[in-house]
Amino acid sequence: MTTPAGILTEFANLLLLLRDQPERKEEQRLAFKRFAAMLPDEDHQLKLTPSGFVWDQAQIAAGPGELGQLYSHLKAHGIGEVRLPVGLMTSTLLSLVRVFAAPAGSYGSFDHLVARLDAAGCGVIPVHPLPPAQTGPTLDPRMRPQAGADEEGRLTALGPGALTEAQVGMMHFVTLQPNAVNPTMDVMNRLAHADSGAATSEALTQLLAAGEMATQQAEWKELLQAAYGLVELEKKEKGGENRGYGIALRRLLPRSSLEHLARLTAHGNMKAEATAVLRRMGVDGTEVLLNLMVNSEDMNERRHYFSALKEMSEGGKLLVHMLSHDQWFVVRNVADLCGELREEKAVHSLAKQMTHDDERVRRAVAGALGKIGGPGAVEPLRRAFHDSSAAVRLQAVQDLDGRHNRGLAMSLAVAADEESRPDVQREMYLALGRIGSAEAIQALVKAAAPGKRGFLRRKPVSLRLIAIEGLHAAGPSAANALKDLLSDEEPEIREAVERSLQTLWE
Repeated sequence: MTTPAGILTEFANLLLLLRDQPERKEEQRLAFKRFAAMLPDEDHQLKLTPSGFVWDQAQIAAGPGELGQLYSHLKAHGIGEVRLPVGLMTSTLLSLVRVFAAPAGSYGSFDHLVARLDAAGCGVIPVHPLPPAQTGPTLDPRMRPQAGADEEGRLTALGPGALTEAQVGMMHFVTLQPNAVNPTMDVMNRLAHADSGAATSEALTQLLAAGEMATQQAEWKELLQAAYGLVELEKKEKGGENRGYGIALRRLLPRSSLEHLARLTAHGNMKAEATAVLRRMGVDGTEVLLNLMVNSEDMNERRHYFSALKEMSEGGKLLVHMLSHDQWFVVRNVADLCGELREEKAVHSLAKQMTHDDERVRRAVAGALGKIGGPGAVEPLRRAFHDSSAAVRLQAVQDLDGRHNRGLAMSLAVAADEESRPDVQREMYLALGRIGSAEAIQALVKAAAPGKRGFLRRKPVSLRLIAIEGLHAAGPSAANALKDLLSDEEPEIREAVERSLQTLWE
């Protein structure tokens, strides 16, 4: 019979194997298989207490053996609680255990651990830190500043990479007035009027102090003001020679603070400032925004995060990685973003998702592939043109980039001939027009032709009219083809052609 203590013992055995004996792959595989098989199909909660664990509702003492080692290891990482949701993919569970199995000290802080979990695709699993009463600072002791003072009381030796007085001037953080109405704005005003290097250095010191105070008081807009001030100050530095600004930003904005600032891209009146700061933070800023977007259930929020992500300059690898996520809505949202960013590196991963069971995912993937185009998108787009869902077929051609999909002209022409939905067929003809190649125009000419004589052989006028729209979309290169239809027997066709020719060069 499976017991909570037995489950935790298997978990400990697996984690210690991964940590201490990485070469024993077969034993690790069997240990993971045993552990996963022991988990009932329901939600689970693992919580560390001062003396052991709580697994779901069962109290379990740590003891001196494997459970004791597991307890010490998780505590060293600052992990206080883990919740395993029902239906968790085994691949996600394995990634979680691998991240946990890293030796103590691998992560500079709990925020770094969370960032690693997100990067490994485990962001859907809630992991919470130990409460302050159960743990001290989680920073690697080698990274802690060794502060001191010289004989005259000046700061010395703040540690590797730390800001020093030589770089930014005197660092009297305690001089910031805590009773100011908005200390950050006060510093920003002085920064704007700084007329010397000493004044600028003093303003930088004050901005750091204001940012730390804002974090302690959870005043995230003030923290954003401080961070944005640093970004602007860095831009003004000639040649970007002073690395102090970048160091200050990293210290001011750990992962937890970045997440709060990222939320300001969707709420409040400082969206532009928040986006600028996140862009300056590079991959870290992109990763935080991406996780907020894919996990948000609010459409308006997702739209704002989406807009901010389009301003980011890094993150292609993160997008490609998240296309293999096991949650359908994550893949859909990321596919949409790949299309908007025209992320060519994502084409191969997007193509794999064209067989996804969920129509909403296939629709987003088809749209993204149509926007990106290129040789790698040809075959999956051909499949999309014949998808069982009309919504997928429509999305595949609606935003099809004609410049990057010229090799699809014949496949698109065949699909248009076979299409039964007028709205989809119209978009296919318009896509042929955007392609505008000789083959595409020839296919549109054929579709716009009246057909053979006889009532049953004549093409519907509605079909010919949408083919004329396609010829108009092809631009001046289709002028001769349109002129050939000026003498058509159908008045509607002649009128449509005349309108098209009048605006063909606009």
